[in-house]
Amino acid sequence: MAKPITTIQKRQMTEEEKRTEALAKLKAAVGDSEEAVRELLAFIEQLHESGLLEAANALLKAREDVAKIVVGQLNQKPVTTMINHAFAIAGLVASLDPEKTAKLLEHIAAGALEAYEQNSAETKKSGCLICLKRSMTRTSTARSAFSCPLSKRSANGSEMTANRSACREKDS
Repeated sequence: MAKPITTIQKRQMTEEEKRTEALAKLKAAVGDSEEAVRELLAFIEQLHESGLLEAANALLKAREDVAKIVVGQLNQKPVTTMINHAFAIAGLVASLDPEKTAKLLEHIAAGALEAYEQNSAETKKSGCLICLKRSMTRTSTARSAFSCPLSKRSANGSEMTANRSACREKDS
């Protein structure tokens, strides 16, 4: 009669058997995705030919030194200020109404286009005085504000009432 089994021993694989099994799995994986492996090899070849593979290897070898340099640069005052500005701008943009922003940008684009067309039509005349002259000839409000020497503007841009009547009398 046979003896009863009291312990089960797990079969230990040798190093050679482990390598053989891993190589068989790798062959099966390569066979299953042959085209992807070919594209990967072509990509690596292009990186090697352009020198980027060598640069990436050198970067990985010096990663601790590179990390110290990057952190040192990021801790400088101008960089932290720029990052803070970027977050502030992102917060501002997130709080804006998209419809109003789109409308504003459309008007800005239309104004820029009109300015470009006017500038290309009159390439000889340009400058602040020409713009001032154009604005004075277009609206009577601008004309009265600039033609009256008594006219003064308050901090918010509106004319002071005492001077408004003097300007109107002069215009009439």
